[in-house]
Amino acid sequence: MSDVMGDLNPATHRQVALLLGAERADEMLGLLNQTVTELAGMSHAELAGRDGLRLVHRLKSEAGLMGFDRLSRACEIVDAAGARGAVPSGDLKDLKIAVTGALTVVASLRECRGAPVL
Repeated sequence: MSDVMGDLNPATHRQVALLLGAERADEMLGLLNQTVTELAGMSHAELAGRDGLRLVHRLKSEAGLMGFDRLSRACEIVDAAGARGAVPSGDLKDLKIAVTGALTVVASLRECRGAPVL
């Protein structure tokens, strides 16, 4: 089960929605959902590989911007470890947990807004 307060910073998320407008914020949420869904389907080896690390690097900023603090932190840790050459399995496990939590929150947010979950 997702810890919404740990997975999503509601104040940051609301602020982004106000700044961008509801439609653009929902588009960004859809893009975040696509990336998170792709990461969810990857093995630990794939996450630590070039393509996985590329997605993680991109997602760390997107997640932080949208208020997904846990996911952003997990991406930052994996990204930094990947830049050093090796990602510890514990960091990959934490990333997978953050990804699962983010997927749950995105589904809840999109359901509340009446938007389809991509």
